Amino acid sequence: QRRMPGPDTAVAMRTASMLATVLFDQNKHTEAEVVLHEVLPKMRKQLGAEHPDTLSALMTLGNVFAAQDKLDDALATYQDVRTIQQRVLGAEHVNTMTTTMNIASTLGSQYKFQEAEVMLRDLLGVQQRV
Repeated sequence: QRRMPGPDTAVAMRTASMLATVLFDQNKHTEAEVVLHEVLPKMRKQLGAEHPDTLSALMTLGNVFAAQDKLDDALATYQDVRTIQQRVLGAEHVNTMTTTMNIASTLGSQYKFQEAEVMLRDLLGVQQRV
């Protein structure tokens, strides 16, 4: 007889992360944030901070923060993700570029247009090299 996965298995953590994404997509941002705050420490411990599932959950958390107008939290979360992505995937990876666009968008929402412009011009240069 097969046992169901426990709450700390990779499958359960992935499921919780997916639930948070579905909640986010339904504009249930507070619920999504609660789920992510519960699952992210487990993901970091079990999978590691650089694991794709952990980074995906962190991106969702950044999106939740942005949707809640918690722009400082969103920016910090996106920057943490991008730092790892640049080290692990490189600046030219599509995921790193997407995170960079999220950072620039958040900066724009904070009226930090100069910083957003510089970041987007740099990103455009990366994209033209790829």
